[in-house]
Amino acid sequence: MLLGLAALPLAGCAVIRDRVRVAVKGCVDVPYTPPTGIVMIAGSLRSRHVRQPVGYVLAVGDDVDRHAIDLAIYVLPGRSVVAREVFAGLNYGAPFGATMRTNPILRRSVLVSFDAGESYFHPRASGEDRLSLVTDELPAVVASLTGSRPKREALVGMSMGGYGALLAAEREPERYRAVAVAGPALFPSYEDERGSVGGAFDSAVDFARYDVVGHARTLRGRAVRIRCGLSDPFAPGVRAFARACPTADVVVEKGCHDDGFWRASAPALLEFVAAHL
Repeated sequence: MLLGLAALPLAGCAVIRDRVRVAVKGCVDVPYTPPTGIVMIAGSLRSRHVRQPVGYVLAVGDDVDRHAIDLAIYVLPGRSVVAREVFAGLNYGAPFGATMRTNPILRRSVLVSFDAGESYFHPRASGEDRLSLVTDELPAVVASLTGSRPKREALVGMSMGGYGALLAAEREPERYRAVAVAGPALFPSYEDERGSVGGAFDSAVDFARYDVVGHARTLRGRAVRIRCGLSDPFAPGVRAFARACPTADVVVEKGCHDDGFWRASAPALLEFVAAHL
């Protein structure tokens, strides 16, 4: 009882801090909403591309024949975010269930989240390659639930995962029906990356090889949506991407690079990919 009582003032302070952040810093947020109409299946996989086990969560309609599911939406989280947090903290379950009710095609889909790690979504000198985990191994995880690999696929991401989703779409533009991201961690140059995040690429040559902005033309004419906050430090990279890929639906609006923006963006991202699946 004492522990519960002691936690109350801390929770109150957290709420006050969030309100100050939203009001003063130009951030946005939406309340967490419990998901309805879906079930979630958690597990872990032994990857050929990552040394440690990788957790995942699959979400599907609670009354759907799983063998009828042939569409997959992969959610690439931000740095260090684990699979369950995509549903618990970032609130992807509720808009997925809601969009499923208005867009019947999503009843044939599975929403897939997984542990993001910290190495960025491209092959690293260390041998880790979480991008290949997404493109090569997650479809097999879906097949373990549905009985077959998905026929149509889409990508969603935020922050580091937004970068990874765009990179995956650039590398296989014919494979993914749509890509929708919020606050993707994009850098106009290698020097910008070294001066901010640092460590996302092994060298200038590595950056050039996996530079999403530099290869943005690959996605011209494809279904691409990007949402970014005006107070997001990655906004310059997002604007550079928009110039390189003018057919992309890019919106820079009120918001920060934080969980509140990811929560607020989730419905729009899911609606976009659902419209193109």
